Amino acid sequence: MIENSIIESNASDASSRVDNIVLALDGESIILKNPSISAEYDLPDEDQSGQSSSTNSSEQGIKPKKLNISGLIEYSTPDHLSRLIELSYQTDRGGAKKLYRIANSTANVINLREGVFSGKISIAPHSTLLAWQISFTLSERKSVPEKREARAQQRAQENGEQTVDAVGEEMPEEKSETEERTWFEENVLAPINDMLG
Repeated sequence: MIENSIIESNASDASSRVDNIVLALDGESIILKNPSISAEYDLPDEDQSGQSSSTNSSEQGIKPKKLNISGLIEYSTPDHLSRLIELSYQTDRGGAKKLYRIANSTANVINLREGVFSGKISIAPHSTLLAWQISFTLSERKSVPEKREARAQQRAQENGEQTVDAVGEEMPEEKSETEERTWFEENVLAPINDMLG
């Protein structure tokens, strides 16, 4: 017998529906049941000690942050899955992957503001529920370190320099979080975040 009691929501319980909206891309909510969202990023370095006990290492740059998302989409709402697939295939005018503005509390904490779909997108029927188990990754684009490197390289070219050993310039202060919030972040995510403390 297929269990569906966990995934069915009570129509009168509005709060349970709101709790499922934990992610938005360009202000469009991605509705998942039992969502799980985690962040990861690498700060790679290479050991320079050779055979000695030295702890010297060389930095390999700051790699893009990633947001890993998984959850369930019910069979009764196939349009939610179809829309997610459409979003993953979107491109800009130049044919590159579409860059989405990300609204999510975990993404906000690690300052991941914009990203693209990357890697594998997994869609499989759940073993016991009337739903698809889905998972996908959003990878950062236009990160602060990347912008700093680009500006330093541009300055070096303007000054006739061949290489830049260090990036010393700080980016201008970004607008405050309240100025950059979308309507969805301000009116849906912020009140939920305040309630959760």
